[in-house]
Amino acid sequence: MTQKESLHQLISKIATKQNYENPEIIINETSSGGANYTSKLYTVVVKGENKDDLHLYAKIAAFGEEFRKEMPVDIYGVEQFAYAHLLKKYASLEEEHNVPQEHRLYFSKCYGVDACKNQEILVLENLVAQGYGPHDRFNTYDWNYASAAVSDLAKMHALSMAFHKQYPEEFEKTMGVFKIDWQKMEESENIDQMVEKMKNIALKNVNPEYKGKLEKVTEDMKHPFTMYAAVRGTAIVHGDYRGSNLLHRVREDGKVEIKILDLQTMQKGSPVADLVYFIITGSDEKFRAQYYEKLIDHYYTELNAAMKRLNLDPEETYSREDFEYELKEKLPYGLSLAVFILPVVTVDTENAPDVSEITEVEQFVVEKTSSLYTERINGIVNDYVKWGIL
Repeated sequence: MTQKESLHQLISKIATKQNYENPEIIINETSSGGANYTSKLYTVVVKGENKDDLHLYAKIAAFGEEFRKEMPVDIYGVEQFAYAHLLKKYASLEEEHNVPQEHRLYFSKCYGVDACKNQEILVLENLVAQGYGPHDRFNTYDWNYASAAVSDLAKMHALSMAFHKQYPEEFEKTMGVFKIDWQKMEESENIDQMVEKMKNIALKNVNPEYKGKLEKVTEDMKHPFTMYAAVRGTAIVHGDYRGSNLLHRVREDGKVEIKILDLQTMQKGSPVADLVYFIITGSDEKFRAQYYEKLIDHYYTELNAAMKRLNLDPEETYSREDFEYELKEKLPYGLSLAVFILPVVTVDTENAPDVSEITEVEQFVVEKTSSLYTERINGIVNDYVKWGIL
């Protein structure tokens, strides 16, 4: 059975469950424009007599068996588990603590999954049909968007902290699903080759005055995802928290509503890592000059409030002192993020890797970087020099 046939079969089951009789099912392949590299994407419309159209969004696994051998985690299994179990736990925690509706965390509704190996399918509501859209990865954040995204990040971290405290055994079982084998990546020759290529690309694009500084730092630079190890605070982190993995819409009153997507890289780790990742992968030098300190403070203020709503003691759970200590420990990893993540985040659509053709990890290397990449990486290098890290 082909992937599209499997998807049609799953949609038929969903339509029956939603009381559509003899439905018309329209499936169209779509593209993320270089924002997604793990799945083939489809929009789906289910039509039925005397029923509103049901707008869905489907993801089908794009990685084959050989590529998966390089992966340190089952990303598709993680995402399906998150929708089937973790998000329900978060919702129950909010109910249990009577968290006001305006402070709750909302994800995309999941309609169904197919866990068939090597062509896993996840079907969600199509938020685009509800007026949501992705952040333009070619533009920096503005304050309204960044502050809303960071507020939801803080809520998500606080919920995981409450989960950890109230249900420690269930939390540890969840971590068994989300466990990432970083040693596997450290020992991979393909990963090593990818790292070297991306270091060289960065050094070719950095301004000459700081090339020597960056070159010295990159000598011992490791893959940046090792940054997620917790130091003083433990949370379930997103792992890829950036504009392309969030959808948002602006209400009439100007408030930005966020929906968090792409839960494939969820893992146990440092909450600060998600925050640094969000800032480095989507902001430019001008934004950071104006808002970096404000955004950092906003995150902890929101986290503190979210912890209190869940009856957690911030001083005991994750104090401001702990947060600032961990930020100092994790911020240097931003340079690694700039080297390894920015080429993919800023690549022109026509030069983005084709998910249907990726068979090994080295194919994630973007050889033809954009002018935006040059601007962004130099902006980050400038800031790290200014901050005394580089």
